[in-house]
Amino acid sequence: MKHPVVLFAALLTLAGLALPGGAPSAGEAFPMQAKRVAENVYAVITPTRELPNPQNKGWNSNSAFVVTEGGVILFDTGSSTAIGLGLKSVIAGVTKTPVRWIVNSHSHGDHWLGNAVFKDTVEAIYATTRTRDKIAANGATWVGRFDRMTKGATGRSAVLPPDTLIDGEAELVLGGVKVSFFPSGNSHTTGDLLMWLPESRVLVPGDVVYSDRMPSTGESNLRQWIKCLGDIIAMDPAAVIPGHGKVTDLEGVKRLRSLLQAFWAAVAEGYEAGKLDYQMAADVTVALGAYSADFPGLAEKVKRDIQGVYLQVEEASFN
Repeated sequence: MKHPVVLFAALLTLAGLALPGGAPSAGEAFPMQAKRVAENVYAVITPTRELPNPQNKGWNSNSAFVVTEGGVILFDTGSSTAIGLGLKSVIAGVTKTPVRWIVNSHSHGDHWLGNAVFKDTVEAIYATTRTRDKIAANGATWVGRFDRMTKGATGRSAVLPPDTLIDGEAELVLGGVKVSFFPSGNSHTTGDLLMWLPESRVLVPGDVVYSDRMPSTGESNLRQWIKCLGDIIAMDPAAVIPGHGKVTDLEGVKRLRSLLQAFWAAVAEGYEAGKLDYQMAADVTVALGAYSADFPGLAEKVKRDIQGVYLQVEEASFN
């Protein structure tokens, strides 16, 4: 029997009514659809390319799920309880089997704050140790941050940290489906975990891949990220479900790698010319101009994140 609170929320969602506390129902707020990527593999792609805000109600990241004979594998659960309920509704439109396994790709709140919606059926929430520790330490901060950014749309979501750790390459069989996991080497953030489905050759990399939005590099190890993308290219995936942006393929990964290589090269050129980060920001933006159409928000992200890349370039100059 469903938990009364979950059942009540589901009924409200189906009715298109507001959830308690003023948060919109999943059906009202999030026009989610399950896009079939391969047999039993689905992507739920957000249409926005912005950070969480009142207009997108916090739904700014993608999720993916795999239907197995033993339950559903859900990769990333969104920025809030309301988004998690939306995902639950979308999954129920594809299969009646419950979510048994969750993967949290990394510690940014837009990828795991919907975890608690599935607590009655989930058997394991997978993540790296670093991601688990960050979520446990900073979960309440993410809740408050998104509540402010969306002016209350994400509400006060419950924090449910990962409980099953994967810190190296791992091959599991979940519900009869072979699933491989591997860390990024701390590419996008410290603790990224990627999922590979070898039978369908579908990669679900979280924010290690952005297909059509300028990636956030503020917590990155950019050279390692470039290397990781090279490793992904060598895997020759048939499809890639990114953390942000449309479902892509090998060419999308190559395009992202080229962008990050150009970002590093432009900052290195400014550093060698004796410029500080803020002094080279305009030149770096111009140098990356050819990528701006494919990666919206490029100028804003360069201005925000250039300091971190500059420090990495500076450190590399001493090695």
